[in-house]
Amino acid sequence: MTRILLVDDHALFRESLARWFDGQKDFKVVGQCASVDEAMRALSDGGFDLMLLDFELGDRRGSEVVLSSRAKAFNGKIFMVTVGMTRAEVRQALNHGTSGVFLKTNGPDALVDAIRLVMAGEIWIDPKYANAENDHPMAETNRRVKFTERDRVVLRGVFDGMANKEIAEQLRVSESAVKASLQQLFSKTGVRTRSQLVRVALEHFRRELV
Repeated sequence: MTRILLVDDHALFRESLARWFDGQKDFKVVGQCASVDEAMRALSDGGFDLMLLDFELGDRRGSEVVLSSRAKAFNGKIFMVTVGMTRAEVRQALNHGTSGVFLKTNGPDALVDAIRLVMAGEIWIDPKYANAENDHPMAETNRRVKFTERDRVVLRGVFDGMANKEIAEQLRVSESAVKASLQQLFSKTGVRTRSQLVRVALEHFRRELV
């Protein structure tokens, strides 16, 4: 069970997310905050595994909370959920230890799948900011480590011409989870389409298909 703290200054958005998470068997919302100061106090109290943190909190920035979390030795995950950030802001957030950036224009299913990847140790970044990840210290590590087991299964499925639904059935996950994995593969390999992914995989990652 992943215990989630929601930090967003829009009450309607928080309540909508809380109701959505109530329908997920592996998530539990344990608290809600509307400001930087409230989030700071929540950090001191602890009791959660993941903070979903809005970047803009009134006239202040969620980055204050990120910096404070390190000073307080918070060992959970922080995942930025935002209407938009600059690439420089994304790079800074990643360098300070956040687990990624999710745009609010995406759907709740995509958010759930992204959170599951983050809790499994992945860095999740919206494709819009794929270039920003290349400046993140994790990028070189990802190139050395290559892919997770799910990455390899999805990659082999794409290489074999399988549809997302078929890959999802093989993995026993939702199609949206497969789409999220594909976005991570696109980000890691620097491509934008399935056909480009196949070509790059053949040229540079053939051993991952074995």
